[in-house]
Amino acid sequence: MKKISLFLILILFNISIMNVFADELTWSYETDDDIASVVASSDGNYIVVGSYDNYVYLLNKSGTQLWKFQTGSNVESVAISGNGQYIVAGSWDKRVYLLNKSGQKIWDKVTSGQVNTVNITVDGNYITAITKDYSVFVYDKAGSQITTYDSRSRLATSSVSPDGSYIVNGTNDSNIFMLSRSGDRLWEYKTGGNVQSISLTPDASSIVAGAFDSKVYLFDRKGSLLWSKATGAATHLVSITKDGSKIFAADLNDNIYLFDSSGKQLLKRKLNDKANAVSISSNGDYIAVSSLDRVISLIDSSGSLLWSKENESAFNSLFLTTDGKLVVGSKDNKVYFYDLSSFIMPGKPQVPKESIPAEGPKKPVSDTKPPLTTDDSLPPATVPDTTSTTSSSFPFIYLVPLAIVLVAIVAVVFMKKGKTSTTPIITKEVPIKDEFKCPSCGSPLEKGAKFCGSCGNDIKEKVDLKCPNCGASIGKDSSFCPECGQKI
Repeated sequence: MKKISLFLILILFNISIMNVFADELTWSYETDDDIASVVASSDGNYIVVGSYDNYVYLLNKSGTQLWKFQTGSNVESVAISGNGQYIVAGSWDKRVYLLNKSGQKIWDKVTSGQVNTVNITVDGNYITAITKDYSVFVYDKAGSQITTYDSRSRLATSSVSPDGSYIVNGTNDSNIFMLSRSGDRLWEYKTGGNVQSISLTPDASSIVAGAFDSKVYLFDRKGSLLWSKATGAATHLVSITKDGSKIFAADLNDNIYLFDSSGKQLLKRKLNDKANAVSISSNGDYIAVSSLDRVISLIDSSGSLLWSKENESAFNSLFLTTDGKLVVGSKDNKVYFYDLSSFIMPGKPQVPKESIPAEGPKKPVSDTKPPLTTDDSLPPATVPDTTSTTSSSFPFIYLVPLAIVLVAIVAVVFMKKGKTSTTPIITKEVPIKDEFKCPSCGSPLEKGAKFCGSCGNDIKEKVDLKCPNCGASIGKDSSFCPECGQKI
């Protein structure tokens, strides 16, 4: 019974090890430089990638490259319309690019500086761009510039509604202000510290801001302060769900928070390092967050850690799809696609676990549809890619639980064998028999021997023995020769 119990314990331990190292990686795709931005269409069928290798990539949900388009510099930000028909990219060549689903360039526009952030409305009718100096540009689908806002001095942060109707800026002198599409200042609010992060709902009905006064602020569209909440340190990262129901915040003490629209704190959790990127599910029930210790985590709204992954390089960009897929861009030049639907899909069990998954392999793909360009002065368009691969190494960590099982089986077998076949060995002392020596040379003889094996002397028990020194006859029980005194 004890043997069976031990075996079951080892099997359960092995299962737990398998769970800890469970790998939800579906595929990975490698470019030639750091991944700066990743985003997926609303149905999750298309994934857009911006890389520091100057290319925009379109992949399908299986990780196959459909095309890639070259810009004149690092692609810092990408976006895709809800139906996947239009792709916008912002590059450090100071241009905004609008591409169609086939990878053909519709237009590109020159801005005042390196483009850091781009966005597009669900229907693709409006495109917004924010430059490195926080100037804002708004275009329509035809490429006409609707409005622009020149900050003239470097702001701390800026965000714009997808249709360009509202522009919200945060300054280094602690101000938040909103502009209309025409550039009119609608309202302004003074905080207690530099404003480092701003996020707003698509219709700008709710605006959240994080400041270095260790607070999170929530405003309505008119600029009325709905609430402010204290954090443990300077608040450097905020995000709000599209419906405004949940607000995420992160501070410089490595803490993350989740609030509801009324300001109630739903969770507070300490990471091992500062958060640097976040993506929230549409209902705010699940948060994917990466930190500077190269770990990405999936956390539910109660603060339970459902899944985590450690990488050799830091993560730059995250996108959590509505069907439970997580797209990750990393500084190791790779895009990772994780299937986390078992954790976040409705009707499926939510089993919290601390896990660090590994990777799996994928097949090579190539680009066969180069998009067209219409301006010879612009960077070349799509270049066919015949070397791109989707790959990852075999997860050798899976061998660990297998080895544990094998060792356990061998141990049980030997335990059983030892108990059934091993018996103590008892050795008996054999009494030493009286030695019989050659009467001539004194060499030991076996009892009953007729001749000495050393000197060849004829041995007869009942015949008188001879002295080995002088040859005189001696008695059988004599100890000395009667003639010469030699000791026998």
